[in-house]
Amino acid sequence: MSATSATPSSGSTAAQSPQSKRPRKRLATGYRILLISLSSLIVAGLLFVAIQMFGYVEGTEFAPKHFQTRRFSFYEIPLVHWQITPIRRVSTTPETARYLTQSKTLVMPNSIPTRWDLVEIKHGMQSLEPRDPALLVDHLRLMEDGTAVWKQWSKKNPKLAKQFWPTIDKLADRELYILIPRLMELTRDVEDVATLKTVVSDYLAEEYVSLIRDMRDAQRDELADALLAEALEESPDNPELQSLKKDRQTADPVGQT
Repeated sequence: MSATSATPSSGSTAAQSPQSKRPRKRLATGYRILLISLSSLIVAGLLFVAIQMFGYVEGTEFAPKHFQTRRFSFYEIPLVHWQITPIRRVSTTPETARYLTQSKTLVMPNSIPTRWDLVEIKHGMQSLEPRDPALLVDHLRLMEDGTAVWKQWSKKNPKLAKQFWPTIDKLADRELYILIPRLMELTRDVEDVATLKTVVSDYLAEEYVSLIRDMRDAQRDELADALLAEALEESPDNPELQSLKKDRQTADPVGQT
């Protein structure tokens, strides 16, 4: 009888064993889901903080054909530089630039700017990184005692301004921003148009000669030829420019006219 009573007891234990494991499996699965959810929240939080601190990009652009500036900003994923928000743009054209176009000192196209040169940019907590167009835009922004310096100069010297600013505009359009600060320094105290023309012509001819030679040394002949043609339009009688033209004709007689 004892043997008979032992048999159902053993069978009952075996039948209950799988059922007792199910709650444990459900509990383990719940812990895994909770752990994954918490990990995802932590990663998302860290990514959010990283984007807020290091993913904010802002800067300024300049349209040389319209003498306008605008500020832009957006968020990106740091390191990989994936943009994740639309670009927000706000006009920031300096007072001097607005005066030059409104007074018709500079006659700009009646169209929407399509070319924008990068003036400066900042990624996250980094310092602002200026680019070549800042050499002009900084002068357009220049203020002394609450007065826009180059606006005041242009209002005081309208004839000089009419001669001077189109030259600056042309240099900006050619992306020769590097020549602008020195030219503005040389002409700031000039008092008559004839002297201004001479100062501008002599300075640009000298700088063009240097740039053309550097480009030829770097075997960038096509760019050098284009710059030489532009320089000769402004200073056709300059002996050094004429010499560069002759040297080019000698080196490539077929390609020159």
